[in-house]
Amino acid sequence: MNKLAEIHGAAPSAQAYFHAYTERIAALLNVLDEDAVAATIEAIEQCSQQGNTLFTMANGGSAASASHLVNDLVAGAYLDDQPRLRTLCLSDNVATVTALGNDAGFDHIFSHQLRVHMRPGDVVLAMSVSGNSENLIQAVDYANANGATTIAYAGFDGGRLAEKCKVSVLIPTSRDEYGPVEDVFNILGHVVMTYIAMSRGKYLHH
Repeated sequence: MNKLAEIHGAAPSAQAYFHAYTERIAALLNVLDEDAVAATIEAIEQCSQQGNTLFTMANGGSAASASHLVNDLVAGAYLDDQPRLRTLCLSDNVATVTALGNDAGFDHIFSHQLRVHMRPGDVVLAMSVSGNSENLIQAVDYANANGATTIAYAGFDGGRLAEKCKVSVLIPTSRDEYGPVEDVFNILGHVVMTYIAMSRGKYLHH
């Protein structure tokens, strides 16, 4: 079953499709593993308290979600008197990503960067709709073998990524739901950022 195709086929108008699409997002949020979401927040907070770094990584549209989380934690959650939320997105540096893709192969664009930057105690968060992107799998394998905490945000059935990571937030969807999965990635990012920021005493109003 392809859920988005089903929703579209049953919608007599754009308005009806909008309503059904947003209901689908709500349904997906309601089945997320809340303990895994809490474990994600705990791992990121512990990483910060210890002076370590959170690395995010993803491909395509999901890379925008990975980058967005960095923006939120570095800029949005910053407080002068609190430990830094050291966060870097490995998808962001176009020169580095394209150089590695050209010279070492696309499968190595993230694992190579972790070999340069990662230290034991860091956290590596990989976002993948399919859960089977080879460049993410190789990076997670490296991180697991070298003392990092690995976290997966994955759609569909979670793929190999959800199996390999120490913490996995599965968004169980049909195989045409790229948009809904990435929508949930962004919501998860906002949950993480706002919870951490407000727990540290930063309230997001002016």
